Amino acid sequence: MDTDAPLFRYDARLANEIELRWQDRWEREGTFHAPNPEGARPGESGPVTGRPKFYLLDFFPYPSGIGLHVGHPLGYIGTDVFGRYLRMTGHEVLHPFGFDTFGLPAEQYAIDTGQHPAVTVRQNVAVMRRQLRRLGLAHDRSREIITSDPAYYRWTQWIFLRIFNSWYDRRAGRARPISELVAQFESGRRRAPGGRAWQDLPATRQRDVIDGHRLAYLADVTVNWCPGLGTVLADEEVTDEGRSAVGNYPVHRRPLRQWMLRITAFAERLLADLDGVDWPEHVKRLQRNWIGPSGGPYHLKDWLFSRQRYWGEPFPIVYDETGRPVAVPEEMLPVTLPELTDFRPVPQDDASDPVPALARAPGWAEVTLDLGEGPKRYRRELNVMPQWAGSCWYYLRYLDPHNEHAPVGRAIERYWMAPRGVDLYVGGVEHAVLHLLYARFWHKVLYDYGVAGTTEPFGRLFNQGYILADAFTEARGMYVPAAEVTADPAGGWTYHGQPVTRRAGKMGKSLKNGISPSDLYARYGADTLRLYEMAMGPLDGDRPWRTDDIVGMHRFLQRLWRLIIDETTGETRIPPADSGSAAMDPAPMDPATARLLHQSIAAVREDIAALRFNTAIAAIITLTAHASRLPRVPRTLAEPLVLMVAPLAPHVAEELWQRLGHPSSLAYELFPQPDPALAADGTVTLPVQVNGKVRFTIDVPAQAGPDEIRAVAVRHPGYPHEDVARLVIVPGKIVNVVLS
Repeated sequence: MDTDAPLFRYDARLANEIELRWQDRWEREGTFHAPNPEGARPGESGPVTGRPKFYLLDFFPYPSGIGLHVGHPLGYIGTDVFGRYLRMTGHEVLHPFGFDTFGLPAEQYAIDTGQHPAVTVRQNVAVMRRQLRRLGLAHDRSREIITSDPAYYRWTQWIFLRIFNSWYDRRAGRARPISELVAQFESGRRRAPGGRAWQDLPATRQRDVIDGHRLAYLADVTVNWCPGLGTVLADEEVTDEGRSAVGNYPVHRRPLRQWMLRITAFAERLLADLDGVDWPEHVKRLQRNWIGPSGGPYHLKDWLFSRQRYWGEPFPIVYDETGRPVAVPEEMLPVTLPELTDFRPVPQDDASDPVPALARAPGWAEVTLDLGEGPKRYRRELNVMPQWAGSCWYYLRYLDPHNEHAPVGRAIERYWMAPRGVDLYVGGVEHAVLHLLYARFWHKVLYDYGVAGTTEPFGRLFNQGYILADAFTEARGMYVPAAEVTADPAGGWTYHGQPVTRRAGKMGKSLKNGISPSDLYARYGADTLRLYEMAMGPLDGDRPWRTDDIVGMHRFLQRLWRLIIDETTGETRIPPADSGSAAMDPAPMDPATARLLHQSIAAVREDIAALRFNTAIAAIITLTAHASRLPRVPRTLAEPLVLMVAPLAPHVAEELWQRLGHPSSLAYELFPQPDPALAADGTVTLPVQVNGKVRFTIDVPAQAGPDEIRAVAVRHPGYPHEDVARLVIVPGKIVNVVLS
């Protein structure tokens, strides 16, 4: 740290102090908590102020134990900038955040360390929550959800029961209760298989017929069986070499009896409804190719929904004495995971039948329940749901996360999801097919039951790019930690004295080229990091990381700070708005400054609204550089400049806004509006044509009329004063001299 620096210079020390203080205040005051409609939740205030609503959502993250690198928050910063801008343009913004915490990574860690997955994910969530807070992200933390929380997966199980208790009516083109199908068979409106009367079929045969129509059903299917992990794997969890993506274990194709979800019944709707969403065309194309033309199952198959591991949602299913599945009543939800201390897969080879991890939970595999026929002994379903389950519907639970009577209240869902679902959904293209396809399938079932009021869950989709960084491989082709690589005098690179090869790739754990944001906070502060990531290029493009370039954004913030704050005294340079003394009032803006200010406001509004944050930053930097050359910065320039910076670098903007005399947060201050008259150029250059050929140009006031333009034109040395038959003037466009 520079000990000779002025005490009130905007350096890393002051930036961190400002950022932590404002983050505490936002949390203490609930600045970004979005209210629900009046009466939607007992005890809540409402209605929601009459502002237009906007539901802004990030893809659901899986919290890693090693925390974030600087590539992770690219999309999160982008949505935060946009959400803050929307609040300042009069919107009621819902921007929640939560964590997808079931799945193999936490369970593998439990096998390696003996630590229960629930403990692991709680620790990982705490790390990620802290890192996201440190970025100043304006999430509504009162709505946070965690998929492995029984209070959440109770409703995941509830939705599974809706699917299990449904069949697809192709005539009606929707899911309907299985009880309606039973009624059709019993009344004779639908013939039983083989032409027999329904009543003549044995009860077990009737059940088999009904079970064969359910949207969730058991079937013998060929699956990817991984003995090393002790579970079946989805196709996307298997490498091209036929090994597991987690652990690199051999994977075998073999038949198993598994739970399936009848997604193929919805193929036509999944295909047709893509026409109504605002998604990148390449994502729509991927979905159409996966579903197949005209809804045919080219790639689309029914969804394999069983896993044999421990760390997942238990099925709300038991089996009776005939071995057939029976739904657990809704009032008995959630079916919670039993305690387990040994998470290793049950030893088995590739030919043996899988033994799910839950089979070793003492006393859990069998249970006595009264399901309407008195207490009876049942066998539990020992498989668990795949990790996709919790992420299929989380966007709905954000709306009403404390509701104990339904997954989401109808009035709340209708308010936030109308008219086309989530207003903007931002995330990486790696989920372009499966997550989006599965979520759309579940949403359509919920739509058919009136739980959801829109046909699609995500109205607009935006894929952010990736941050790329140098990665290095040693002689065997293995990646080495990029942070430990040094340049050698010959222009090459070495790792612990051994030569390595530099490559470029997506920043991440697999390439060992991640950079911790904590180091950058310590050197520059979070606002500088936010600005740098947004200024690197278009949000939907990939961009290379260059740590040395970040200093440019820090210098910009220092210049902005010096415009308003005296670095030596800490006093505000801008006199109070109500000083009452004409001598103390700053001079009014000169026309050139006013023009640049209002042109900048118009450009920044347009760019942020279109998610072009890099060009918005460029316009703000240009305006700030101009302001720094003025003998005195007028308040009428300083305040709109701070407000334009606020979505991008919110901590320093809040601090400057307060020092300008505003005690309240600027989170809901109105974003500056441009004055078209002031933004217009002062002069325009008009071409002067003589008989259709441009001979010279003239500069005239932008608002000049024909008489004023004529007076300027005739004074020009190139004007032909003889033989002029006609003078045609189009103000703001052209002057045409016609000779006789």
